[in-house]
Amino acid sequence: MCGLSLFLFASCTKKESGEQSKMRGVLYTSIVKDAGTLNLLPGKSKDVAVNVSVFENKVSDVTLKMTLKVDADSKDAYNATHTEQAELLPSSAYAFTSNDLMLARYNLSSTSAWISITASGLEDDQLYVLPIDIDKVEGTDNWELAENHVAYITVRQVNQGPEGGDGSMEYPYELSTAADLKAMADKLSAKEKVYFRLTQDIDMAEIDDWTPLNYASPYEFQIDFDGDGHTIDNFHCTDFGTYPSFFGVLYGYCHDVTFTNALIECGADSGCGILGGYGGTGDKHADVARVHVHGKINFTGNKTGIGGMFGCAGNATIEASSADVDVYSKKNYVGGLFGYSKKVQVRNCWTAGSVYGDQRVGGIAGGINGVGDEIVNCYSVAQIYIFDEDNNKVYGCQRSVGGIVGHANQDKADEMETRMPENVISGCIAWEDEIKTRSYIGAPNFSEHNYYSSGAIVAFGATHNTYANCYRRADLDFRDYNDAFVLYDQDNSSPTNPLVINKIEGAGYNYPYHGKAAPAGATLTQVAQTIGWSTAIWNFSGDIPTIRPDAQAGPVPDTTADGNLPCFDENDIN
Repeated sequence: MCGLSLFLFASCTKKESGEQSKMRGVLYTSIVKDAGTLNLLPGKSKDVAVNVSVFENKVSDVTLKMTLKVDADSKDAYNATHTEQAELLPSSAYAFTSNDLMLARYNLSSTSAWISITASGLEDDQLYVLPIDIDKVEGTDNWELAENHVAYITVRQVNQGPEGGDGSMEYPYELSTAADLKAMADKLSAKEKVYFRLTQDIDMAEIDDWTPLNYASPYEFQIDFDGDGHTIDNFHCTDFGTYPSFFGVLYGYCHDVTFTNALIECGADSGCGILGGYGGTGDKHADVARVHVHGKINFTGNKTGIGGMFGCAGNATIEASSADVDVYSKKNYVGGLFGYSKKVQVRNCWTAGSVYGDQRVGGIAGGINGVGDEIVNCYSVAQIYIFDEDNNKVYGCQRSVGGIVGHANQDKADEMETRMPENVISGCIAWEDEIKTRSYIGAPNFSEHNYYSSGAIVAFGATHNTYANCYRRADLDFRDYNDAFVLYDQDNSSPTNPLVINKIEGAGYNYPYHGKAAPAGATLTQVAQTIGWSTAIWNFSGDIPTIRPDAQAGPVPDTTADGNLPCFDENDIN
């Protein structure tokens, strides 16, 4: 993305009652982020953002509305001051996609206008220029143009990808250093997806001021981040105020990358995880495939929803990925992969490390709260306890802890036998050694203690969910808050065949799903193979399955402008 800015030069005097504004605006155009000449492959486009800003903080005392124009007569002025002569960019190669700018009263910057530049009808290697000037200003007559009031966008059509990439699908921006990662922020666009690709492993130990790439509303920067099998080591984001993480809010696709020794520390009231505070949000979808995160999340703020990969899976698909993390929070909804969801499908993932929270804690997720959320063919070996500074074991949940999910009920406390959240938890394996709550009170006493239940697979969920073919470790050491709640095998359930719960009188929040005990002595790999996990995704060579580097997962690839998949000749696609 290229940025243009229109600056307002203003000399302010107090406006008298009934008089016209005494401000005289001196307006001109300038390129804020000078990326040089736009080099475009034939048929490719780039969007140019155009803003109005205030020079040296001299604010306008009236609201100004502006539009821009192309000033063809200014081509000669450009050529008079440049050695390489340019042709005027033909009208077939540009269009204002929006051209209404507003600078609100006393504001320092305006809304944006956009110009789409397309390599259409151009000659290769010929330099073209597009002069941009102010067409009209509404709101006051008390303005004039500066002496140098025209900005110039220069364009060249090329036939090979530029060195370092151009952010297109065919030629992603290439990232080989920590400085390249920092520079990503300047290349993001609110109008188009921008593609990035790692070309080697990167150590980020010296980057102490990371700003998440897409942390600010409306979270409009769509990204395709291709790790290409490489590792990002020592990424850390500490005490950033909003969604401390790599992306902030992941909107787009992150794949084939491993984060090692990552550290997220947050004392603000904001969700967090190594990849994002949110994985997708609203109608902005996030895809994750073959991504592995290792590290620590230490949350001391006042916010629910903390996880190893995401705080919240707002609108996401997560596949063939893992989180080997230590997640610490004193709030609710804490999970090894994510804290809670609003809309998520999770397939073929695993978690390890440790998870600690207050309530609604799970090895994979603290809670799945959307309609139709799914967790399929996943396992957790995460310990749901920590050791304090005196080496005492402290269990990771006050109440309602699940080996896979804490809550699966749309964050509701009632109607567990009639609610229809359409959640699916299938083919999952809880392989933790212990699942125990901190609030253990011993023998039954329901008159004073009627807490949410815990469960080997799901702690507390609607009985009409689809629970199928889930297993727990045969020797799982389980202890709920009360001795009356013990492990037992449960058959599969569905919306038409509700889950059967062992009822206990006086326990109104007793809706666990424990799955079935795995055969004694069976390995996790053997159980996964019995369920039917795919060899195209999982490596079963050891006692614990791992994700294959070439696991078949992720969205259907984007197609190029000619309708082909990238990196294939037309004849290679059947």
